[in-house]
Amino acid sequence: MKQYFVLLFLCLASCVSDPMGLTVKQYHLRENMFDENNDLMVRGEVQRFLHGAVTQEERLQKVGQYYHLIWKQRADKARNVEFLFEYLQAGSGSSVKRMTQKGTVISQADAYFTITGHDYQKNGRVLAWRASVMREGKVIATKRSYLWR
Repeated sequence: MKQYFVLLFLCLASCVSDPMGLTVKQYHLRENMFDENNDLMVRGEVQRFLHGAVTQEERLQKVGQYYHLIWKQRADKARNVEFLFEYLQAGSGSSVKRMTQKGTVISQADAYFTITGHDYQKNGRVLAWRASVMREGKVIATKRSYLWR
C-alpha cells in the first residue's frame, strides 16, 4: 500500500514545475491611478512604475502600457533569441508598429516593452498585440491578444 502512495506522490510532484514557453505579462498605468488608493497592492505597483519620476510632467511621461515577455526553455547551452513585439494602437489606424530586443537565454530570458510618453499620448492605448520569440530568423513561440487578426 505504501508503494502506491509513493508512486502517487512522485507523479503529482512531477506535475509541479515551471511552465516552459512564452509568457506575456501586461500592465496599464493610467493617470487616475496617481491618486491615493486604499489597496496597498495597487499603490505599490503604481509606485514601482513611477519610480524616478519627480515632477508632474515626468509622471505623465510614464503613463501608458507595459509588457514583460518571459521565455523559458530547457537547454544545456546559451542561445541567442530575438523578441518581436507587434501592436496596433487606437489612434494609429491599421498600421502595425514593431519593437525588437535581442537576448541570450540558457533557461530564461526577459524582455520589456513600453508604450508610454508622446507615443501613448498621441496614438492612445494598445488595442491588439502579438509577441514572438525568434531564433536564427525562425519563429519558435508566439502569443497574441484576443483582438489580433
